[in-house]
Amino acid sequence: MNSASTTARRTADAIVRVSEADWVEATKMATVMRGVDTSQWAALAVVAVLAWLSWSHALRTVLYAVLGTSLAVAVVRYRVVRGFLRLAREGQIDHQLAYLHRHRWFWPLNAISWGVWPLVFHGRLPPESEVVCWMLTAGVGGVAVAWMSAHLQVTRVFLWTFLACVAASVGTIIVVWPEHMTQGRDFWFPAVLGVYWLMLLRMARQLHELYRESIDLSYHNARLIHSLREQKGLAEEASRFKDRFLAGAAHDLKQPVSALGIYAEWLSNEPELVHELGPKILQSTQAINALFDSLFDLVKLDAGRFDIDVRAIDVPELLSDLQVQFSPMAQQKGLALRIRSPQLTVQSDPILLRRILGNLVANAIRYTLQGGILLAARRRGDAVLFEVWDTGIGIAAHEQGQIFGEFYKVRTAGTEEGFGLGLSIVQRLSSRQGYPVSMRSQPRLGTVFRVLVPPEPRAATPGFRNSAIHSSGQSAGSASGS
Repeated sequence: MNSASTTARRTADAIVRVSEADWVEATKMATVMRGVDTSQWAALAVVAVLAWLSWSHALRTVLYAVLGTSLAVAVVRYRVVRGFLRLAREGQIDHQLAYLHRHRWFWPLNAISWGVWPLVFHGRLPPESEVVCWMLTAGVGGVAVAWMSAHLQVTRVFLWTFLACVAASVGTIIVVWPEHMTQGRDFWFPAVLGVYWLMLLRMARQLHELYRESIDLSYHNARLIHSLREQKGLAEEASRFKDRFLAGAAHDLKQPVSALGIYAEWLSNEPELVHELGPKILQSTQAINALFDSLFDLVKLDAGRFDIDVRAIDVPELLSDLQVQFSPMAQQKGLALRIRSPQLTVQSDPILLRRILGNLVANAIRYTLQGGILLAARRRGDAVLFEVWDTGIGIAAHEQGQIFGEFYKVRTAGTEEGFGLGLSIVQRLSSRQGYPVSMRSQPRLGTVFRVLVPPEPRAATPGFRNSAIHSSGQSAGSASGS
């Protein structure tokens, strides 16, 4: 990204953090400071010419004092301007305004460094050299007005201080060195300069109106840019959500549909099992309908308009339903799916809790090549702790922090199925309801996921978006987010 686009982005982003008045004030001063910055070498050249023309005729003590003052102020000017422009590039409006307030003394000091030069050359130089010096002095004011007019108050401070210093310098010469004020030109040079600067003040007001219109236009353009960027972000988020929704639908529907297909195949080969398989087919069909409902609930979850339906859930019955749903998948891989639970009741949303545990079980089956899976529940104080154990491939420690990301899959043997969504769904639904999730995993030994359901359900969080998971113990994961 180039510097111009970076500056435009920072300008647009700064719009929302400050008031319009503060933004306009900082922009005016940025215009002034950039003008000072571009004219610094020209200012040093003017000082050099004034010193050169005055060298053979001025009092050395006065020349050295004024020249030293000008060079010292030039150093201060460089530091003040560069300090402000650095803050301007960072886009911190409040820091810029605080910096300007601390350095408000700079503008009269800058004017004084120019206004004392008549002490050096006025009435002491040959006429042609003095005319050049007065023209350079007048030119300083003219050039300054060209960029200072962006901020009318700074322009007035500079020009009035400049004019007052020139008048004081001429007055000092009249009082201290009256012998140098012997010709009419010694008076009309300062007078003409005074009239010229009064004209500059009038010109500054007109230029200020042009600057003001330009800055106002920049402000509204920046507001528009920020608004368009926000709208673009919302549109991109909507597109990503659509993709997540479609992938999530395919992922979640695949589990009960696979079970339904297996039951149907058994029934076609062994019709006499109809009384045993019929209820299981019905349960799988009901699971599909429930998942359709939960997918639409997920739409509400992403949109921040989700209402959790908390009910009393019979834990052994819930685990038994999950065993019926996932046993065909486990048996197809030669795995044993066991459940273990005392008689417990938990307060939770039955659909969402089923989805959390179902995704953990499906994830365990997918990444377990031999052995089995245990789905268990036990009391932990007043809460209920659900656990899903497997003897799967596990996951290396350096990848354990990534498996809850959407579409993340560890490329290990046996992990090519799925969309990488299962653990992401677990994370989001658990975080939505305030259920801490923890896990431990050892490569080639297996994984255990734990979901702690507290006794008091947490109220719905408005505007929920992919909250961070609460973990305890050693964070780890099964092979991937399925």
